[in-house]
Amino acid sequence: MATGTLIVVRLHSTYWSTPAGSNPHVLAPSGGGTTSTGTCPPGGGCGVSSAQFTAHRPGTAHVTAQRNSCGEAMRCSPSQGRYEVTVMVTK
Repeated sequence: MATGTLIVVRLHSTYWSTPAGSNPHVLAPSGGGTTSTGTCPPGGGCGVSSAQFTAHRPGTAHVTAQRNSCGEAMRCSPSQGRYEVTVMVTK
């Protein structure tokens, strides 16, 4: 993507950590956090964990998030516990 592009990552569960970028010189953080919904049963994880980044300069960065729980008292399998995307920024 081109420099100046806004990137928004939204993971639909509050069990996810806030997505983080690996290189702030390539992807500058510009907001985010976890938002719960008010109509969720206990242990449901209803809500969104999100982050925003601005493509700042050419290069490669990774955006990652982790979770240990995939539901009330339910552990995640290895393939369900990690989110990762690679972002390549060009001029």
